[in-house]
Amino acid sequence: MNTIIIFIIAAALLISAVVFLSFYFLNRKLDLLLSKPVQEQQFGDHQQLMAYKIQAYERIILYIERIELEGLVMRTFLPEMTVQQLQAALFRTIREEFEHNATQQLYVSERAWECTKGARALVLAHITKICQKLAPTDNGMQLAQALFTCVQDKEVYNYETFPLLIKREMGQDIT
Repeated sequence: MNTIIIFIIAAALLISAVVFLSFYFLNRKLDLLLSKPVQEQQFGDHQQLMAYKIQAYERIILYIERIELEGLVMRTFLPEMTVQQLQAALFRTIREEFEHNATQQLYVSERAWECTKGARALVLAHITKICQKLAPTDNGMQLAQALFTCVQDKEVYNYETFPLLIKREMGQDIT
C-alpha cells in the first residue's frame, strides 16, 4: 500500500512539474510574441515622429521663404494700391501664413520656432519702419520700391541667416 501511495505522490509531482514547466514556457513565449508588435509599433511611432519633424521643418523653412520681402511684395502688390493698402495686405499675408503654420511648433525645437518668430518680427518691423516714412495715401509702388531697397542693404536686412539657422537646428534635432 505504501508503494501505491508513493507512486501516486510521485505521479502527482511529475504531472505538477510538467504542468508548471509547460505553463512557464508558454507564458514566456506568449510574452515574447506580444512584446514584439509593441516594439515594432514603438519603432513605427519613432519613424512617424521623425517624418512629422522633417515635414514641420520643411514647412517653417517654406514659411520663412514665403514672407521674405521681395517675394512677398511681388505676390501681394497691385498697381492701384496705396501705401496703407499694401501695408495691410502684407501684414494680412504674413499673419495668415503664420497662423497656417503655427502647429509646426509642436514638432520643431524651441530655438527653431523662436527663429521663425524672429524672421516674422524682422519683416514686420521693416515694413512698419518704411511705412512710417511714407504717407498712407501715397502710391503703393513707393512702399514696394523702398522695401526692395531695404532688402539690398544686408547690414540692415540680414534675412538669409534665418533659413540657415533653421537648417542647422533641424540637423541637431533630427539626429
